[in-house]
Amino acid sequence: MKLLRRVIAILAGLALLVVASIFGWLYLYTADLPAIAMLDQYAPSAPAEIRTGTDTVTRVVPANQLGMYLPNALLAAEGQPDARGPIRAEFIDLLRDAPSPGQMYSWQIARDFAHPGDNLRRQIDRLRLAQQIHDRFDQQQVLTIFLNRVHLGQDVNGVEDASIRYIGKHVSDLSLGEAALIAGLIRSPSHDSPINHPERAVARRNWVLDKMVRRGGVSQADADRAEESPLLVRRTTGSDATYDWKRCALTIASLGWPTNGLIHARQGQEYKTTPVIRFEILESGEIRNAILTRSSGVADTDNDVLTSIKNIRYKERPPGCGILESQATVNIDF
Repeated sequence: MKLLRRVIAILAGLALLVVASIFGWLYLYTADLPAIAMLDQYAPSAPAEIRTGTDTVTRVVPANQLGMYLPNALLAAEGQPDARGPIRAEFIDLLRDAPSPGQMYSWQIARDFAHPGDNLRRQIDRLRLAQQIHDRFDQQQVLTIFLNRVHLGQDVNGVEDASIRYIGKHVSDLSLGEAALIAGLIRSPSHDSPINHPERAVARRNWVLDKMVRRGGVSQADADRAEESPLLVRRTTGSDATYDWKRCALTIASLGWPTNGLIHARQGQEYKTTPVIRFEILESGEIRNAILTRSSGVADTDNDVLTSIKNIRYKERPPGCGILESQATVNIDF
């Protein structure tokens, strides 16, 4: 009987030793992992530039210069941070056979920071690295590191460089709609590119805005205004952010009256001069505030002409063309 108790005690001791070794390897041993101290520079106290290659520099910004809307847009787009430690969360989720209730941003950082590879050992190493990141940095620092490192397409990493590349602004100056656009790129920057796929980018932007409203981060009225705003992006690195006039060109769907395609100012009379028409056009194609100026050669604004102009309907424009806030000047040949 004494021998049996001694054997059990030895086995229990060995089991505890194995558990302690595994625990130490998972949580404490870091010699075989990348040094996470280099991530400190991605949570700076002031704006900085980090050389990431021979000819590559990434601009990074501190948490207090991420702008009014971007942190909230990130949480709406990618999810609330999971406050649990990555290793603990992984084991609990495996036992429950359920996905994590939040986003593990330390895991996202570790995935791009760890040694490449998809075998089991590399996946465990990424989990260990995520735990080290979780233990070293607080939640705000983790989010700042993530935003300063995340890939956003066009060979751009980090939200500061993405803001400058796509919009021509510092991230701290982004409007609500622009912040939602940048946050929306995180999921799939190529698929939702505002340069190559503007309709998808706008749809994703508006989805993020709707999520921000549901989270209580912004009001419905502010989100509606942001969704109506036109998409202005830099087509190339050396250009200014511009409106895509070609994609958003006004295409006449119908003239309303007269049916022959000509606008008659008076019965039986057709103007050959080119009057200047000023108007605003809604996303739906509806004309409002149409004005016929005196440069048309008409002594006064003819009501029949104005009625005809207001009856013009354009085809609905693609998403992101927005409502033109200022009146546009166009020429219509009579």
